[in-house]
Amino acid sequence: MDDLKTPVARLARLFRDARDKWKAKALERQQRLRAAQVRIRDLEHSRAYWKARALAAEEQDLAPAPTAQKPLEDEDDKPPQRMTPIANHHHSLEVMQLSLQLFLHASLGCRGVSWVLQQFAAFLPLSVPAYTTVLNWSYRLGLAVLKRPVPHRDDWIFILDQTIALGEYKCLIVLGIPVSRLSEVGYAPRHGDMTLLAVEITAHSTGLWVEAVLHRVAARTGKPVQIVSDHGSDLRKGIALYGQQTPGVVATYDISHATANQLKAHWRHDPDWAAFSKQAGNTLSTYQQTDLAFLLPPRQRTKARYMAVDAQIDWAHRLLAYQDRGDFSAIGRPCVFSADAWAHLRRTWGGRAVDPLRPLIGQGYDTRQALSAALCAQGATDGDHLDDAFWRLADRGYARFLEAFEWVFAYREAISLWAQTINVSKTVQKTLKTEGLSSATAAKLQAQLAVQAPLPPSVAAFQTQLLAHVEQEAAKLPTGATWLASSDIIESVFGHYKTFTTRGPLKEVGRLVLMIPAFLTELTAPVIREAMVSVRTIDVEEWVESHLGESMLKRRRQALKPT
Repeated sequence: MDDLKTPVARLARLFRDARDKWKAKALERQQRLRAAQVRIRDLEHSRAYWKARALAAEEQDLAPAPTAQKPLEDEDDKPPQRMTPIANHHHSLEVMQLSLQLFLHASLGCRGVSWVLQQFAAFLPLSVPAYTTVLNWSYRLGLAVLKRPVPHRDDWIFILDQTIALGEYKCLIVLGIPVSRLSEVGYAPRHGDMTLLAVEITAHSTGLWVEAVLHRVAARTGKPVQIVSDHGSDLRKGIALYGQQTPGVVATYDISHATANQLKAHWRHDPDWAAFSKQAGNTLSTYQQTDLAFLLPPRQRTKARYMAVDAQIDWAHRLLAYQDRGDFSAIGRPCVFSADAWAHLRRTWGGRAVDPLRPLIGQGYDTRQALSAALCAQGATDGDHLDDAFWRLADRGYARFLEAFEWVFAYREAISLWAQTINVSKTVQKTLKTEGLSSATAAKLQAQLAVQAPLPPSVAAFQTQLLAHVEQEAAKLPTGATWLASSDIIESVFGHYKTFTTRGPLKEVGRLVLMIPAFLTELTAPVIREAMVSVRTIDVEEWVESHLGESMLKRRRQALKPT
């Protein structure tokens, strides 16, 4: 080192750079070697597979044709059916079909699908895909269905709605069904009856954007004759703008959301309803971790509360019926003939009739009937006709019940009115959802509701308002037309879609939206084969990159990586 004229610091830097370059070259060489080994292994497996198939085909061609085949004596003696291979895929078409049915329709998780197939593989000639493979198949199937051309028709009915989740993105779904199919499905279509027309994702949803989406969809499929939606602000404005430029399109307000808004307006200024809702919420939060949890009211929804308000009223009605039956043994507290109960009977019946019952003070019984029988056996002449004040003192289950729910008794008359109101709304919705919307619907509903008992003024006013809304929507339809009145089917689609998003770590609008076209399509062998052949994994990645970009989970992991 002393003979060198170059400074030692520079030499050290040069030696370090040379070492790093050598290590990088060695690492690159190892990676190329590993890739070549993997390629060779795959080619060897492929060669062995095709060689075996070729030899089997040759043997089958050389084998003499049998003159007569002996019938199989037992079903178990039948040879197993051969699986259908798909080019460039390790797993057979049958395995793909079974996996997708379990994942998309049976609502098993992707890991659950792998576990189930692993159990089947011990008895059937099945290969077991990894859970990521099942997800990949679902994405490819969804993208293939989304890209599939749609027939151009002039009788489409569009149903559209948006879903939101964590993050800035919103997803707009457009479903379609021809008018000619409505009578076949009973005006209540199922998932398999619908055609997915569009899946659009945006970070800025406006009425102008919704209008542009409708124009793009109509250019591919044909102009719709009806558009059904829940009248969200963006959707309502976009449909109105589209209707201004496309005359003849009927915009229909979904009857479920319309009825919920009518109920909200009808009860908005009802002090009894406001107080009842508040006390129900307080009771739920107070007693949800107690022995009375099985009697609590359902939790009120934070969104679209009035679409499920009938559950609150039904609970109250059932609770009052439970109180009227007088059997509180389910609460698990005994009936005890206490000193206070004995004193109450003495004041009511007189001392001579009650004094013989003094020895029973402090005795416990499982039911009211057992206590009444004990009183009669001890000499009580009216033990079967005990008043409510006595049972408040003697039935500890009843006393516990009153502690939490006595406030409901004050609303008994109001609950009856609310139940009649809900009955009117359900009658209207059921008729429209099963028989469709037409110019004769309002008269038909009027006849159905007229056979009910005379309605109180408040319920009659609600009925009048709801029937006026039905007449207003029916007046938009052409003469003699019977079209769709509800967008419940798209709510059902979003509900099924959310069974997939809830399994993820972040409930965002991401690549899982491809599950919607996947589970809406019929999972037949030709459809799956075409999807696996026409759509590659890289096509899914390109679609995700162009429509969504990096996921929230990926950005979160990059930003909050451990240090």
